[in-house]
Amino acid sequence: MTVGSEPVSWELASDAIALHIGVHKTGTTAIQTALARSREELLGHGVRYPGPSMAHRAIASSALDRPLGWRTDGARRPDPRLWSRTVRKARAWPQRTVISSEFLAEADDQTTRRIVDDVGTDRLEVIITLRNFARILPSAWQQNLKSGFQTTYADWVRRMLFDDDPQTARSVFWRRHRHDQLVERWARFASAERVTVVVIDESDRSGIFASFEGLLGLPRGTLGQYSGAVTNRSLTLAEAEFLRRLNLAVGGAPGWAAYRDAVHDGMEKGLVEGWTPPRDEPRLQTPQWALDRAGEFAGQFADAIEASGVRVIGDLSVLRARLTGPTEPQDPPDALPFDAAIAALLGAMAAGSRTTGLHTWRSRVVRGIRNAIRRP
Repeated sequence: MTVGSEPVSWELASDAIALHIGVHKTGTTAIQTALARSREELLGHGVRYPGPSMAHRAIASSALDRPLGWRTDGARRPDPRLWSRTVRKARAWPQRTVISSEFLAEADDQTTRRIVDDVGTDRLEVIITLRNFARILPSAWQQNLKSGFQTTYADWVRRMLFDDDPQTARSVFWRRHRHDQLVERWARFASAERVTVVVIDESDRSGIFASFEGLLGLPRGTLGQYSGAVTNRSLTLAEAEFLRRLNLAVGGAPGWAAYRDAVHDGMEKGLVEGWTPPRDEPRLQTPQWALDRAGEFAGQFADAIEASGVRVIGDLSVLRARLTGPTEPQDPPDALPFDAAIAALLGAMAAGSRTTGLHTWRSRVVRGIRNAIRRP
């Protein structure tokens, strides 16, 4: 970033404890993968990325004192000592530490205050990655599909953007994506000087790596060398509709939780990683009436961030940009390409072979898959 002709450095203090709190769908997996794969190299530059995992989901769960994700039914509560041990080790390390989990963005006021107090404002730095709000919508809905959601994209986006009932306001989506409130909350408890917003520009895929290298005082390319390590592509229109129909066909069956947690996730992974769709395969598009409404929210968010006094790396106009799309929602196709279906089934079979208790209702799953592929 530059001001006038002079470059501006946002390099964090040499002993900073940096919390990268997301948000979801803003390149978090890419930067976490780069940090994890360069752990040893980072130590040589005085930067510690704790633990063996790619992301610090368990640490975030401990900090928030609750199970994480869309599905928390039956999940064991986290070990509260993990967060306290992580903070203690970070404060004992005399140089920079980075803790990264997008789930930290879900902290409410009370939890945010406690996290800030635990780390201490003398060394705390908060990093928030943000992208254009309208671009997040299709990714967020597709994430819902992995949890068994059955609602069409048009119905879901209409509810999220136009309904003002308390239930919608408390939804996981809005808990994660009220970007103005998120920035305000952390600036209020940690101070604006301790919060950095990194704007993700779709036209510069390497920008997020360069931004983190600058913040952490790393040589250029330290993280960027892993820019192609994760290909977390979006589902095509046909793939998304396939999963939605499958959720309708199988949802609620005995053993649904086991299917949902293992086979369904394996199937989605098989789709994304098992084949590469052609470039001309139709993708999910947001209708213009939803993009217009999302643009109103985006402008509100950007204005609030600009007024908050937090540091911004990148151009806020990227967040304000109005997008264009089709006039009405797309009609999903009635068929899934053979190669995609095979990749999905292979993923499901691999996950199913590791899951117990599926034999009692396997025939219903098979029928559901058949119907999802063949029937609109």
